[in-house]
Amino acid sequence: DYYASRGLGDVYKRQVMKSIYKIIFSSLILMGLMTSCFDKFLEEDVYDFLSPNNFYKTEADAEAAVNAIYSRLVSSEDNDISFHRAALMIGEYPAECSSAQTSTVPYRLAFEFYTWTPNTDGIELVWKFFYQVVFRTNVAIENIPNIGGDPTKIKRLEGEARFMRGLAYLYLIRLFDNVPLTTASEQDDQNLPNMGTSDAVFKQIIEDLTFAESALPDSYTGTDVGRATKGAAQAFLAKTYLTMAGYPWNKTENYALAAAKCEDIIKSGNYDLDPNYAMNFKEAGEHNKEYIFDAEFQQNLNGSNWVNMSSIRDQNVCGMAGWSSFGGTMNFYEDMLKNNPGDKRLATNIILSFIDTKTGEEKIWGKDFDVNKGLVHTWKYIDPEETGVGDQNSNLNYHFTRYADVLLMHSEAVNNATGFSGSYDKYYGINLVRERAGLAGITNLDKDAFNKALIWERVVELCYEGHLWYDYKRMNCMEERVARKGVNIGTDKKYYVYPIPVNELSRNPKLEQHPLWK
Repeated sequence: DYYASRGLGDVYKRQVMKSIYKIIFSSLILMGLMTSCFDKFLEEDVYDFLSPNNFYKTEADAEAAVNAIYSRLVSSEDNDISFHRAALMIGEYPAECSSAQTSTVPYRLAFEFYTWTPNTDGIELVWKFFYQVVFRTNVAIENIPNIGGDPTKIKRLEGEARFMRGLAYLYLIRLFDNVPLTTASEQDDQNLPNMGTSDAVFKQIIEDLTFAESALPDSYTGTDVGRATKGAAQAFLAKTYLTMAGYPWNKTENYALAAAKCEDIIKSGNYDLDPNYAMNFKEAGEHNKEYIFDAEFQQNLNGSNWVNMSSIRDQNVCGMAGWSSFGGTMNFYEDMLKNNPGDKRLATNIILSFIDTKTGEEKIWGKDFDVNKGLVHTWKYIDPEETGVGDQNSNLNYHFTRYADVLLMHSEAVNNATGFSGSYDKYYGINLVRERAGLAGITNLDKDAFNKALIWERVVELCYEGHLWYDYKRMNCMEERVARKGVNIGTDKKYYVYPIPVNELSRNPKLEQHPLWK
């Protein structure tokens, strides 16, 4: 794979054909890998020779190209260069609630303890992953509008591709602050700069997601369930505006835009909180009213091994082996008990007991397993009733965002906006989330106190879902939050951003290291 060996240096020209072949091959062979429902997407004829000139001919060809973009979210073709490994871990291991537990993989420990450097290989894996997504989207976006057929469907497919490009660039700019921007499938054989591009990157993200918002339907049926929707585009537009409004960009006028976009989602009536918090992490609840956009896994085709990462080693928690490589922290457990007595989310966020799938006996934490409570495990994305079978073959989807995230973003945006007048006050979203958890609503908090309550609510509601390092950064509270697990990151803000990987700097002389990492 070009990006796996080259990153973004010397982009495209000599490799575009190779990448297109890979996209097409992935699309045609990995039929249905994008989602548990995408099991007949790519019923295509295989050409003797594939090129841009003879591939992009029909609606079905365009759909195959878009499916190849989705497939990258759930593929483990390059091991840890995947979303549900390094690209998820980079946002979650640094959180106060998260631990690498028994894992000895160096980059995971670096993420957890804030010891990463430009040489940390996990950072390069994430860089490559998101630029692989960008490249696939660029190829599709350049070719799909030229295909004849139903103009509504062609526009929808372009909208799906542009949604995915906006999503990839949003992750990249939040992680690195300064990243190269390209929207072309083929360029002159030259390297791209990264400094001074942030305004252009945000502009491109907004343009792509706004196009997707106008082109995508509210929902799908049948085998199309799991594709990006209008609501998904709106949710990531809101997240983009929040990102721009927060640290380090501090363009606070965007808080009002974020609040308004969240209200569009709320008023649509298409979403609601599932009464049972735990159902968001069970196979039976994957596409409930709270669902907005997931990485969609399917057993025996593109099964996830995240359940192996987080399940308990040497215990029969579910039908798959546990590695104890991702889990919680004792301070998070104790903070939940102290700050949120009676919180219904505790029994989902942390495994207090389980039924042994082989013996049928109940096992209790601190008594029947892990008697010293040295490790904290989570039920999120572990479902003993799921239909996935065998090691590294879980059927469970992984959330990019869900409705609870939107409600909490709305509360954050309204609290920090100047002069915003909407239909819902800042307490609306956060108190709906707390009400489901069995907690009383909050009232009468000033701006700063509300922000502190809000970030804690995001920790408790969204732990282990890949949000929290980005939240800490945006809300400028990383030092305080990570101190809760005994990590002192100092005051120079270097851990509010990831450095450009050293190998990328050597490949591309136009890349510049982030000033905090020089």
